[in-house]
Amino acid sequence: MVNSDRQEQMPLRAVEGATLLHIFPGLTPKQHEVLRYVSENRTSKEIAWELGISESAVNQRIEGVRIRTGSPPRAELARAYRQYLLEVAAACNPIPDKIPQVPEVQSDPAIGAQDDRAVPLTLSDAMTYTVTAPWQRESYGQVVPEVLDGANAGLSRTAAMVAIAVGMLLAAMVALGVVRALADLI
Repeated sequence: MVNSDRQEQMPLRAVEGATLLHIFPGLTPKQHEVLRYVSENRTSKEIAWELGISESAVNQRIEGVRIRTGSPPRAELARAYRQYLLEVAAACNPIPDKIPQVPEVQSDPAIGAQDDRAVPLTLSDAMTYTVTAPWQRESYGQVVPEVLDGANAGLSRTAAMVAIAVGMLLAAMVALGVVRALADLI
């Protein structure tokens, strides 16, 4: 009894597979894109990551296909789409090595000889050109003072940074003192 049930399911699946294969050509490019990943047994989350869309958008596209194909399980849909891709690839004509519409041309040695030069061209003297940008042509004064660019440049720059920081700290303290004095007056 169980064996006869399996025999009845096999032709039914073959009919379902044939129906799936006829529906696939009418799908949208986005549905084909998602089904290609489904046929690789990817999860909806992986497909969403690959396509840069939400997981719900992926599920909507898959459900749209499942509704049109009679709601087969996802694994059956993946198997049928892999079969469809194989059939599409087999239906494409391979590119032949020779194009039958274009006849082969035999090269004529006389024509080739006309194109050759009697004396090869060579350059007698090579010249060197130096190209400079317009901003490199003008001479500017030194941007960094010599004190900060000499033998003890690191020490000089550190001392300059400390002096600037102390100056800013003093300016902030003076400003806070003025604000406090004004606050006491009010």
